[in-house]
Amino acid sequence: MKTKTPNEPEAFLSVMRHYVALTPDGLYHVQNMVGAMIGQHHVHTEKGYKEWKKDIDKKYFHLETGEFCACGLEPGYVKDHDGRVWFNEKFK
Repeated sequence: MKTKTPNEPEAFLSVMRHYVALTPDGLYHVQNMVGAMIGQHHVHTEKGYKEWKKDIDKKYFHLETGEFCACGLEPGYVKDHDGRVWFNEKFK
């Protein structure tokens, strides 16, 4: 049986990536994706963001500054891929 390397397409599709926009108000908006499937969108303060990301491999992050995010979420709130919104204290 052949072991897949991280450069093979199947490995790319199975890795969760985090696309982060730092907005002028100091909030971090995170959009998760696996392959081409959109996952959760969550909002962090700087403190919450640093705490949340400390155990995640840095190669799976993409951080940019942004002008705004139209999600309407406050820090600590999460929007699932199906539109359901809920609060997670550790994200705040």
